[in-house]
Amino acid sequence: MAGQSAFDKQQLQEISPDGHVGLLEHLNLPPAVIRYVKKNKKKLQIGAAVVGAVVLCLTLYSSYRTNRIEKASSALALAMQATGGERQKGLVVVTTDFSGTPSAIWAAVEIAHDFITAGKFKEAAEQYGAVWKKTSHSDPLHALLSFGLAQAYEASAEFDAAALEYKALQKIVGYEGEGFTGLARIYESQGKGKEALAVYEDYLATFTGQDQNNPDRVALDEKIARLKATLQGT
Repeated sequence: MAGQSAFDKQQLQEISPDGHVGLLEHLNLPPAVIRYVKKNKKKLQIGAAVVGAVVLCLTLYSSYRTNRIEKASSALALAMQATGGERQKGLVVVTTDFSGTPSAIWAAVEIAHDFITAGKFKEAAEQYGAVWKKTSHSDPLHALLSFGLAQAYEASAEFDAAALEYKALQKIVGYEGEGFTGLARIYESQGKGKEALAVYEDYLATFTGQDQNNPDRVALDEKIARLKATLQGT
């Protein structure tokens, strides 16, 4: 059987008009692919240009964001090193000039901490609440903000709001103790000894048998004993 002619019609079609074999032929692509590329050459060129433009934009944005995050981190570090009014101004600058960055979020938290230190508990609660709304429940910072919010509410005598936050903390791993003891403390400050005792006993029930010598449990036992003695004396 005679071999396939080097000059059959299909192969002749793959040779450029000037007699040279094109790049696609050198790549040993299937003839069907070569014909498709040549037929849709303009569309493919436009598509490649669009993809290239998108990749370039993404690269530039990534570079811009990385640079912005680094600047925000430096600004936060400088603000944290300052004291008094300069510290406050620096933190505010980070929150406004670098909004959306991790450093801006942490600067806002530091502002709330400073309000607590200054005894401005209502302002602290507002600040914690504002940042809390911007963080997801899966963010580790979310629990810390809830704790700060509970403390700010408690310090400003907004006990109902504080109680809600402490109850929420009881369900967050690592903050259970703060949740139970905070809620019991509020009840005690309101003269609700029985309610406080119930909370302490609920907290005690969370300790397993292996936690007998846990310092937190020892302190809790002492609180329960003290509170029971107080209630029996009334």
